[in-house]
Amino acid sequence: MTAKGQPINPDPSVETDYIIHYSLNEFQRGSMVTRFGSPPGKREVYEILEKYGISSTQISDYSVTPAPSVKQARLYADEGISMPAILQVQDAQSVKPSSEVPAPRAQRSKKNGGCGWIVVSIAVISFAFPAFTSERAHSNGEMATPTFAHEMDFGERLDICTDRLNSLAETTTNIWGEDPGFFDDRVSQSFLHPANFSFLAGCMSD
Repeated sequence: MTAKGQPINPDPSVETDYIIHYSLNEFQRGSMVTRFGSPPGKREVYEILEKYGISSTQISDYSVTPAPSVKQARLYADEGISMPAILQVQDAQSVKPSSEVPAPRAQRSKKNGGCGWIVVSIAVISFAFPAFTSERAHSNGEMATPTFAHEMDFGERLDICTDRLNSLAETTTNIWGEDPGFFDDRVSQSFLHPANFSFLAGCMSD
């Protein structure tokens, strides 16, 4: 029925899925989904069941409900008809998971952040260990300390130590014929080298 109380004339070219629930006796029950152009009557239901080997004399009870589908929901809405309860339940369930989606994302972001800190920690330790164990570079830095270092400000002292670091790195590279490895205790022309920081630490110390 429409909102005005007039019967709906279904389009025979548009078929709808229906669920047929049937009972053969107190314990034997079954169901199947089939398609009709309009709500099926008793004769249509029995014809379908007999095609599958179920005699009408065996049927003690049956019921027919529209199968939930997007097309059917749209047709009900166009006609201003309340949707069957089975469709309403399906819609409520389909909306529910959307509110649960952000939780895994937040958890995944938290895991990614933890992995990032681990990588940074490993990188710092890998750089700091050879810097603290470069005894030769640290000793060379102490010997390169300016004579009147205590009378200089931090910037002036750092400039002198950096110049002496660059001079020593160029000299040792020419002697060895190659740049030092990452774990070598001699200074390098590459500024980001652990031995260079060990040299500057010795040079800037009092």
